[in-house]
Amino acid sequence: MIHIFIGTKAQFIKMVPVMMVLNKKNINFNLIDLGQHSLLTRKLRDEFAIKSPDVYVSQGENISSLFKGLAWCLLIFYKGIKKTWVQEKVFLNKKGVCLIHGDTVSTLLGLYLAKRADIKVIHIESGLRSYNYWEPFPEEILRLLIMRFSDRLIAPSEWSLNNLKKMGLREKSTLISGNTSLETSMCSLDKKVELEFNIDKFALITVHRMENILLKRRMQMVVELIKNISDELSIVFVQHQPTIKQLKKFGLQGRLEKIKNVYFFKILSHKHFIHLLNRCEFVITDGGSIQEESYYLDKPCLLLRNCTERIEGLGENVVLSKFCKDKIRNFIDNYKNFKRKECIKKNIKPSEQIIKYLDI
Repeated sequence: MIHIFIGTKAQFIKMVPVMMVLNKKNINFNLIDLGQHSLLTRKLRDEFAIKSPDVYVSQGENISSLFKGLAWCLLIFYKGIKKTWVQEKVFLNKKGVCLIHGDTVSTLLGLYLAKRADIKVIHIESGLRSYNYWEPFPEEILRLLIMRFSDRLIAPSEWSLNNLKKMGLREKSTLISGNTSLETSMCSLDKKVELEFNIDKFALITVHRMENILLKRRMQMVVELIKNISDELSIVFVQHQPTIKQLKKFGLQGRLEKIKNVYFFKILSHKHFIHLLNRCEFVITDGGSIQEESYYLDKPCLLLRNCTERIEGLGENVVLSKFCKDKIRNFIDNYKNFKRKECIKKNIKPSEQIIKYLDI
């Protein structure tokens, strides 16, 4: 049996191609929902016609605060202490392999539960590194633990494979031709979407990482950036719920809503977001997945981070801002100059390579 852990929206998006290949081949799998983004992943299941989870380890609202996240994490850890419960209720008394993805708390909890049930773990999207323990935090620390204790590692690039070699993990590592997010992006781009507004040119902005939204000075910088850009270009601001909460806490949401030429959206379907990204002039984000997607679509991307664990687009269409005002200003003034040097292959199928690797 193939067991697949899902916790976050990003994990689901990147595992969709794997689940679609399994469905196409009529291979049964046990989909396990850890519940970190329950409401969001439910919408994604409908969007991509993926079955409902076979197992819910936790259910409820999306976890959007540190306190709720800690309570949820401790609850699952406590449940996992009882080995028979894990084997019966999570893995349905079936052996096989367990697929985990990425660098989130959900990834670590999936690893923990699989180890409790004595099931071999395969880590998808392995070998990504920022080489900075504190940025992104806690992801860099989590991925080090996850890669160290997983049984097999699947690297999406030569760069990530080399990182695994440096860690002494080459023997349990396998290289595939790319990241599954490419397949999901192309799938969403093929779908018809009504964007519900008529703007010829706009900038796309979304900010959600804790190291940004928890700091008032960084949120103030985002608001000022939006104000400056809106004088020349319309802006579509996709807001996560924690971002809205923090903007209100800092007294910035009201100020933001008074800026002209800014259109606000809450979390969108993946197809809607990909179509927005494909149509925008440029994107400003702190998300690693969006960095990848902007690379696939050749969209200029300003990354509001000090470090990134991904190399896609760096030095080409992606500018790592490091919150330097001069870098940010240069990007805004010259965004049309940020294009990829070479086109990427959009017809690769990393998901099929993963399934082939499982030898089923």
